[in-house]
Amino acid sequence: MALFDRILWGAKADPNILGFWLDGSRGKGLITRDSDYDCVMLVRDGVLAEYKARYKKQPDPKIELRVKTLEQLQKHAAWGSDDEWDRYNYAHLKPLVDKTGRLSGIFAEKASVPEAFRRKYVSGHLDGHINEMYRSLKCLRDGQISGWRLHAAQSVTPLLKVLYGMHGRVPPFLKYLEWDLKNFPLEKLTMSPDELVGSILKITTTGSVREQQRLFGHMEAMARGAWYDNVFESWGSRLAWIKSFRGKPAGRGVE
Repeated sequence: MALFDRILWGAKADPNILGFWLDGSRGKGLITRDSDYDCVMLVRDGVLAEYKARYKKQPDPKIELRVKTLEQLQKHAAWGSDDEWDRYNYAHLKPLVDKTGRLSGIFAEKASVPEAFRRKYVSGHLDGHINEMYRSLKCLRDGQISGWRLHAAQSVTPLLKVLYGMHGRVPPFLKYLEWDLKNFPLEKLTMSPDELVGSILKITTTGSVREQQRLFGHMEAMARGAWYDNVFESWGSRLAWIKSFRGKPAGRGVE
């Protein structure tokens, strides 16, 4: 696109512009006919207001350009902040302009679970996943079919945080999950990307108990012996019940 090329050329030539990159789908190389150009421009502190005004509105609606300083970039999606949820946005990005020499490192840090918080992060989401699975199976036992399936579906979010967190990574936005697993595999995972995605889809669409238990087994194999045994042990006899449950709600079979 000619307009984007002009903006990029200007970013390379202008000494007030310290960095420039694409994020969103284009930044990860996932380009479709409908992909927008989500751009970020990094400028020196003293010119922020001027450059925000200059690039506020682009003549092409497919180009969205945000202007920020290095300090603002470093604060955005910081661990524990209100916009921590946006950390995956920085995964697998490559700067098109980097006059600081620091952008690749900043992107990588933001796409990670900081080592100082990793054990607590994984432990908390592991406990959350087990809790959702336990509630799902209890609902099925008691004939509460909607609760069974809703809790099964809800268990997937903490599960992905466990699987990715054990690799020091934040989980992808769901639109990128299959692509991310295939292009940046989870080395400790004992399932193929296709198996994992298929298992998740089966759980979220049917609530399958056997599939929940099968996926749980793969996750447990990863987590056991890696500082997380205490989470499993905290569930006591309930864990064995979760893994062996074969109950049926009033007159129904269970998959």
